[in-house]
Amino acid sequence: AYTAYKESNGVYPHLSFGMEGGLEWSSAILDEDDEETLWCMAWMAVYGKRKPLVVDLMASSQSKFYTADKQPQYGLAKTATFMLPSSLTKLIKSGMELGDADDKVFGRVKSKHGSGTVGILTDGMIDRAAYYEHALTLALVSWIRPDVYSSKGSGFASSLLCGSGR
Repeated sequence: AYTAYKESNGVYPHLSFGMEGGLEWSSAILDEDDEETLWCMAWMAVYGKRKPLVVDLMASSQSKFYTADKQPQYGLAKTATFMLPSSLTKLIKSGMELGDADDKVFGRVKSKHGSGTVGILTDGMIDRAAYYEHALTLALVSWIRPDVYSSKGSGFASSLLCGSGR
């Protein structure tokens, strides 16, 4: 997304965002056949430089100082995970995509464009947007608290100097 934006607009974006849903096998809980269970999750990624405009818009009021980045950095976080029911797992094992399996099992149409599997399994208490929200916020922590993240993207920045006056 970062490079595509540059190619289209002649400049790099302040930030680029990526979201990718996924499935993970786990032996933490075995199914009724003593086989691994399938768990739903998603990754959120943020890429860009912490510059005055971005930091001024996003940083916590607790952040007083930061050093602008020379190189873009990544923020990465994962959603909560939840085990899929065996009815979905069996269809996915046979090669069906999660959204199609969800539609078949629950009698829905294009569920992945609506509340998603998380929505039907939580009876609407968590929809796809709410499911992604916490992970996206966590992927942004080094932009929200630039005073405690180095320009390398991790750890406490012990050599922070005054940034944009924030």
